[in-house]
Formats: sequence, C-alpha cells, structure tokens
Amino acid sequence: MNYDLYETRKSETTLRLGANSIGSIKASDITRTNLRRFEDGKIFSSSRLGQASRNVLLEETRKWAGPGIEHHYGFAKPVTESRDGIEVSQDVLMDFEESVADLVRRFPKFVFSGNCSIERRQVSLQSDYGVELNSRGDVCHWILWYQRKGSGSILDGLISQSSTFPAIKRNLEQHEEFLDAQKNEVSLKAGRMPVIFYEPLMPLEKLNESLLVHLYCEGACLFAGRMGEPLFSPKLTLLDRAYMPEFGQIEFFDGEGVVRTTDDLVLIENGRIVNLMADLRFGHKFLRSSSGNGVRDAIGGVRLRARQLCLAKGEVPWRKVVSHLDRCLVVFVATGGDTNDLGEFSTPVQIGYVFEKGRLIGRAPQLTVKSSITDYLGKNLVEICSDGVNAFSPSASVVSEMEIFLND
Repeated sequence: MNYDLYETRKSETTLRLGANSIGSIKASDITRTNLRRFEDGKIFSSSRLGQASRNVLLEETRKWAGPGIEHHYGFAKPVTESRDGIEVSQDVLMDFEESVADLVRRFPKFVFSGNCSIERRQVSLQSDYGVELNSRGDVCHWILWYQRKGSGSILDGLISQSSTFPAIKRNLEQHEEFLDAQKNEVSLKAGRMPVIFYEPLMPLEKLNESLLVHLYCEGACLFAGRMGEPLFSPKLTLLDRAYMPEFGQIEFFDGEGVVRTTDDLVLIENGRIVNLMADLRFGHKFLRSSSGNGVRDAIGGVRLRARQLCLAKGEVPWRKVVSHLDRCLVVFVATGGDTNDLGEFSTPVQIGYVFEKGRLIGRAPQLTVKSSITDYLGKNLVEICSDGVNAFSPSASVVSEMEIFLND
C-alpha cells in the first residue's frame, strides 16, 4: 500500500463594495484535505473540508471509497522542496477603499460595486513514496464593475486584477479614460476590424485541446498529427507556466507531485507545436514523461489540463500597435460565445471600446465578433504585443482582424 496526502489552506480577508459604499469586511479560513490510497492496482480516495489526520482519511478510504479506479502508471519521482512566495500587506484593503471613494466623488454619474481580497495560501503534498512538497504565498484579487445611472444595462464596464503588486490607485487612474468614453456610443458598420481582448486567451480555448497528449495522440483535436508544422504566425509562442508567485500561482508542483525541470513549458514556438501536456496516466499510455499537468481538484481527482497558458510577449506595446490602426475594437467583456470543431469561434461583445489612431473615442454598440483559430493567429494577425490591455496580465495581448456583426 502507498498513499499521498494533498492539503490546501486559504486564509482570506475580503472588503466588499456595493452601490458606492463599503458594505462589509469578511475573513475566512478554509482547509481542504485529500488522501489517495494506492493498493492492488487501484486508487481509493477520501476528502475532508477541514483538516484531518492521515489515519482518519486512510480509514475513510476503506469504508467509503467504493471499488476504486484503475492505477497502473506509477508515481512521481521522489523530491523534497519548499518555496515561499510574496507577502501582500493588509494596507492594500485601505488603498482600495480610499481609491474607490475618490473615484465615486469624481464620477457621480456612475454606480460602483466590487471587492478586494487578500488571499494567503499554503499547499502541500506528502507521500510515502518520497514526495515532500510545500509552497505558500499571497495574492491580492480585486475587481470593480460599474453602471451608468439610467443606462438600463446590468453592467457598463469593469476593471480587475490578481497580483502581488496591485497598484490600485494607479490602475484606476489609467482606467478613467474608459469611464469618460461611456458618454459616447460609436457608430460601426459590419465588416472587418482589428480586435484586442482584455482577456487575451479567451479566443484560444479550442487550441488548448490540441496541446493535450491524449486528445492529440487519439486524433480527437483540430491539429492532431501536425506537430512541427507552421500552423500559425511565426510571432506566436505559447507557454504553460507552472509557477508565477507574483500572480498568486504558487503550486510549483502538480497534483501528482511532479515538479518540472523548468517552470515554463513551451508548447508552441514560432507558430509550431513543439510540446504536449501530459500527466502520469496519459504520459504512461502514450510513452511520454509527465509535463507536470496532472491538476488536482478539491476532492482529489486528477485531470490533465494546463496550469496557466500565457502568450510570450512581443516587442511593441499594445497602445503603439493601436496608434497605427484606423480603428480598433478593445473587448473588455465577451460572454456567451462558442467554438466548433473546425476551430471557428464567435462571441457577443457586451463591453467594448473603439480606438481611432490610438485615441479612445467611445464605447462600442452591442455586436458579435467572429474568426477562426488559424486566421486569428495566422493571416489576420496584426501583432502580438509586449504587454496586455490588462497591464498586469501575465500574458501578452493579440491584435488580429475579425469579422464584426452588429446585434440589432
């Protein structure tokens, strides 16, 4: 018999803002514990909300874990390592309160809501097969959304950030141009226009499938069998980043105890797929080493998926790129879209802004944008920027031409 014990602890202090006023401050401390027992070629699992001893969890795997699931692919290599992330001062909560109060005074035609949290996390994985891993660190999450008084919309704009260096006042000051732009809705025509997303990875969901070893090797993805081919613009390099403590991602190991030799896994380089993501299970099945992508959830299951995809940064800031374009649509909120098996995707845009030659001229009307993965990252790509519209995003932003349809 073998076992591993995975524990996460999150202590969080949250300041909530509602209708221009601080409504509450809340502190929480949540621990989740999961144990997996490996015996007779099976995995038996037990989880607790709260701390629990190894012996208690072992006993629960015998009583309640059922018939178990198949296990034939071994364990992570023995490793012992600890890392400490960055501490975030509680003063950030006061900065949020003061910065928002100033914003409310200067923009009386808006109603602001949101929250600001300081999260302190500790994650550990211990086993009897030689894995002893611990990590801890802080992050500040904050979001502010707003509505124009009398607009009739549920939401007219937002700004958000997750990092250890929030700089809330500076971020809000830089966002003021978008608040000013709310008073003018720009008239647009259907056609083609360069588009840039506040969340740069939102259009790339379908691409992720082609980077998972089981879907790629089974031919169940768009780019199966095309590793090494020039699929996209040579400007494109895509990473899966395992450890970014400055953005609150503190688990340098995956849920199976695999630690990468380098934190960043290059998946696409100069427009070509060069690596695939694997966990122990599918790595064993397809004769590959685990890339540390066995991500474990709160109840102990391990799934093969990305840790944190990021576009490698180019050489030109997004504002300079946009300054050379007649018009550009900057998308802040786009929900309700979908992607088909051909890699074509479209999404309604709930909050967007229009720039002319780099100057913000107003908010966009309700519209839908459409493209395909190959066009978006290939022939229609304008630039991969050196930064993001969200200045503290770990990923670069993409400017690419898309089809624009107005929502009547």
